[in-house]
Amino acid sequence: MLLRLIRKEVLNNILSFRFAVTYALLFVLVLVSVFLMGNEHRDRMERYTMEEARFRDRLEEIAAIPDPGKQFQEVQREDFSGLRRPAALAILARGLEGSLPSRVSSQNRFTMRSSSDRLGRNVLFEVFQAPDFAYVVNIVISLLALLFVFDSVCGEKEQGTLKLLMANSVPRDTVLLSKWIGGYLSIAAPFAVAVVTGYLYLSLSGAIELDGDDAIRFASILGVSFLYISAFFSLGLMISTATHRAATALLMSLLVWIVWILVVPNMAPIVARLTAPVPPRQVIDAEQRAIEREAQLLQEAIRKRKVYGDAKESERIQQESEQRKRKLEDFYKDRMASQVSLSQNLARLSPSASYLFAVTRLAGTGPALFAHFSAAVERFQQEHQDLQRSVYESGSINWTREGPQGVPEDWFDPDAVPRLQVFQEGISEAFDAALFDILLLVVYNVLFFMLSYLFFLRYDVT
Repeated sequence: MLLRLIRKEVLNNILSFRFAVTYALLFVLVLVSVFLMGNEHRDRMERYTMEEARFRDRLEEIAAIPDPGKQFQEVQREDFSGLRRPAALAILARGLEGSLPSRVSSQNRFTMRSSSDRLGRNVLFEVFQAPDFAYVVNIVISLLALLFVFDSVCGEKEQGTLKLLMANSVPRDTVLLSKWIGGYLSIAAPFAVAVVTGYLYLSLSGAIELDGDDAIRFASILGVSFLYISAFFSLGLMISTATHRAATALLMSLLVWIVWILVVPNMAPIVARLTAPVPPRQVIDAEQRAIEREAQLLQEAIRKRKVYGDAKESERIQQESEQRKRKLEDFYKDRMASQVSLSQNLARLSPSASYLFAVTRLAGTGPALFAHFSAAVERFQQEHQDLQRSVYESGSINWTREGPQGVPEDWFDPDAVPRLQVFQEGISEAFDAALFDILLLVVYNVLFFMLSYLFFLRYDVT
């Protein structure tokens, strides 16, 4: 009986005009997003490859300078910028990929975009950004899933077919399960066809080459996407069993979609900012500068006294100053981390936030990318400072009108020049981090289906 009812649901959906519209939208939107994001990733990789080649050529030019002094001057003047490799799976979930700099200066803590990013492309691309795969699934396909099932039960009641079906002594749980399976297959099948077509395009065009780890991430993101679609499908089925008119179900579906997709994720940071306020960064910087000025004044007063042992006291003041600045920095980071954590937890009241957190973590483009990138920048600039310090310590360098003298021979090794290396989580670590959000989506699925079952048990079919 269950298979017959599933077959009936599938045939009714396939032969409906709604299915044709849904199939066309799914196919077009997924392919368009994959096409646009694939081209964008290809352009980013081409710029990255060109910058890498230019960087290697510049290292070879410096290494070919015969005079160590002139070579040292060139290194001092040169800004060996670190290049960040574009994330391959940003095609599916852009996340922070488009907002983080592609080039980092080696001489200061400030990051910058490359000139090709700022001036080498049409500015309208920044205004009208291409929708990625996660955006299409999160916004469009979730709405299509709701609109596909909102009248699955209440619509049949208005038509009178539900009463005829229940007159055959069919168990209500069987009817509800057949509606869920048949309806979900009707929307998941077109989505799967569109995804496979998009993957074939990416593979044949050479826009993306997935190794073993990225292939597993790709499959995991698709699995989470199917789970997310099923959550909204179950939500639509629950709304259909809780109402008795299709018009009422449609309005409730749109209201719930707006609240969960637009309101909750955008209100979460605002509520977190009010609940767990963080002092502005300018205040922290001003206090740190005040601590530095205080330490400088005390050290200047100590130097004017010219008393034996003042050097140790001056060093103690400097250490205390650094310690107070570190405490301020740690305080700011802790408060900001608490606010971000609260924002994430509040946003998880919506399946949309759980889905985005999961897929961006699996793609390596989520909030964790910012932490890894910041650590990589600090490490990269510190390594450049250590490299210059080692040159000064390796010989007695004196600056004359002709340039630096006393630079050791063969001091410059192109292979020893630090490079920007952003840590990327392995698939097991990324999956463990995303597991909580994936389980939340499972909970949403189970909760919505169980509520649908409870509502349908008492549903008046007449």
